[in-house]
Amino acid sequence: MTSKGRLLVNDSSIEEGNKMFIFYVLLPIFFLFSNGYCERTKEKIYVEIKSGGRSPCFRRLNGTHQIGCTSDPKGNVGVVYYVNNTQSDLDWLLNEGPHKPYAVLLNPKDFHMKTVKRLLDSGKVNGIMVIQVPDKEHKYPPAEAFSPDQSCPNQGYGLYSGDATYGDCSKNQWNSVGEGLMFQDIGIPIFVLKEESDVDFIIEKCYKKFNAPSVSGVAREYPLCAVQLKDRMDGAKDSETCTRRTNHQMNLNPDRYCDPLGDQNVYATVKDVTKDMRREEKSVIVVAARMDSFSMFEDNYPSADNHVSGIVALLAVSEAIGKVKDKIRDSNTTKDVMFTFFQGEAFDYIGSGRMVYDMEHNEFPPSDNLQKINLKHISHFVEVNQLAYRDDGKIWIHTDPLSRPKIPEVEYMVTGLKDIDPSLIDEVDKDQPLPPASAQSFLKKTQLPTVVITDHRKEYTNKFYNSRLDLASNIKASCPDKTNLTECYDTVSKQASNLTPVANLLAKFLYTLATGDNSTDNVTVDVNTVQHLLFCYLISPNCELFKQSLDKGKADQLADEPYQFYVGVNTQTNNYTALTKQMLLVYLGDHVENATKDTCKGGEWVQGPLNENGTRTNGYCVRGNANLSKAVSKAFEIDDYDFKSRQYSTWAESSWQFNAMNVRVFLIPSKKFETVTLSVGVIMLLVSMVIVYFINSRVEVLFAGARRDYRTIDTNNDNGML
Repeated sequence: MTSKGRLLVNDSSIEEGNKMFIFYVLLPIFFLFSNGYCERTKEKIYVEIKSGGRSPCFRRLNGTHQIGCTSDPKGNVGVVYYVNNTQSDLDWLLNEGPHKPYAVLLNPKDFHMKTVKRLLDSGKVNGIMVIQVPDKEHKYPPAEAFSPDQSCPNQGYGLYSGDATYGDCSKNQWNSVGEGLMFQDIGIPIFVLKEESDVDFIIEKCYKKFNAPSVSGVAREYPLCAVQLKDRMDGAKDSETCTRRTNHQMNLNPDRYCDPLGDQNVYATVKDVTKDMRREEKSVIVVAARMDSFSMFEDNYPSADNHVSGIVALLAVSEAIGKVKDKIRDSNTTKDVMFTFFQGEAFDYIGSGRMVYDMEHNEFPPSDNLQKINLKHISHFVEVNQLAYRDDGKIWIHTDPLSRPKIPEVEYMVTGLKDIDPSLIDEVDKDQPLPPASAQSFLKKTQLPTVVITDHRKEYTNKFYNSRLDLASNIKASCPDKTNLTECYDTVSKQASNLTPVANLLAKFLYTLATGDNSTDNVTVDVNTVQHLLFCYLISPNCELFKQSLDKGKADQLADEPYQFYVGVNTQTNNYTALTKQMLLVYLGDHVENATKDTCKGGEWVQGPLNENGTRTNGYCVRGNANLSKAVSKAFEIDDYDFKSRQYSTWAESSWQFNAMNVRVFLIPSKKFETVTLSVGVIMLLVSMVIVYFINSRVEVLFAGARRDYRTIDTNNDNGML
């Protein structure tokens, strides 16, 4: 009942009404959506390919254009199609496949320029997946040769760029299998799949179960299995535009659209020439190797022959020279030897180009405590390149045909190398230009006696140059079972036996070149050092050689899997850069006598090798001249630089958001099914609205029997008092 100014409310009525609403409405909805398991809806719809099992192709930019891959902001969706029998499967897809867009799954042997171009040109393909499961060649046919680099790498920034005689590799195509796929603006997402379980799921439970055409070629009906490939890049157009957009933002939390490629060069001199001392002209021998490579896919940079063979050989040489360094240091007539490892060389000589610039402007080394080195101080330049495969069983000496006739010292260098072991090393034709090498950055600025030592006479013996397939197994340095170190070292030793004579020859040559002494019996490279370095760089950085060369804190952080050999962006130092610097310090540095960890001033404490009982008590303090210098192109530091001038490298890497990359598999229903589902949903919504309206309008009748225990509220009381 009601009366003027008063509202009568029954407490029991409210309580009973709430109970009935919960029982009849909320509980059924709860159980309907939870299904008793509280699983998220998307987890029932999608099967995720986790990050450890896939690697994306991403976008890079230079001064004129963009290359690589990207997807729509929410990802590209395509019906999965597996190309197993290359020609017939491709023909069916391109000519008959009715369910575009497709996401194509390729075997390693089918991922190359011709196939990718056909797929892109068809307009029917929205994404590509490439199988890369190690040690499964019998299951997924491998590529016999593959290089995404160009047939004439780095030509636009090399010594012979624009030369009528030697430009564009007119005398010799170094990378004959190079198709330049890396440098295409592909515009759709491409992922490498690395886990066998993921590949088997997509083939067996997705493609064969739902999508595979019949034997007669009839397409399957819905539902079809599809994949969403998300690989969204933020950078676009070119590095100049992208950098300008990044630098000119006016908000407090600016977005980054791209970052310049770059890292640090590693260098170490045998002599300790401080700022108070004087360097003579033509007094420094530069011996160099490159440290980086690339592939189209993130975190896939094995680079076994590409440059690891050169890094390992040069570090082994540094150890051999370090054992006789006093012979070089203790005389004013000897030449200094500077071991140098360049970063970013795969991208138009970033590292060597930057060192040349710094030398020209008297800014190298960057340390204020050391005497500067410029181009006039360099007497000879020796570079080691790919060394793991041997053309005709030999190592080959390459020289520059433009400067060689003007520099008699080159003949002396060639003769000196050949005299040490003529059965191991020989020279190429004198009119053949240098292969892509860091030495070209120096020769562009000054004429130097220069030799480049490689495993190829003409075209590369490495058929996987700058690719994800330049694997340790290809150079006989793989390790199937890392837990059996004895077996691992026995396997790695095959390549160690191949590299040690080359490193030994180079060490003897450098010693003679620096001292003028031909008595080199005491200059020897340890095959065990080569063996352990190969293991550490190619198989596991968490190795004994690296551990004993670091302090305990850093050693405990070493990873079990190899680090990447990609130069990366200039915001952080590559792990192998830091480790290479440390090995140079240990091999060329001096042990500080009677120093403890607490008194190791001006040096670095390392924990030393294991004792017989498996402990480490032989740590020592080491002091030396191993340092880092910038390997970042000046193009990004010079105001108003002309990005199209080709004076300095202009490569940058696109940024992406933390959730920008994803691969997930799901089923696509037919359009008819989607229409029915939508219609049923709309009908249920309308019916539920009618039911709610009916219940609300009849609430007095439905809950009339529960009225009792009234209380009153005075609606005229402004204070709401009872």
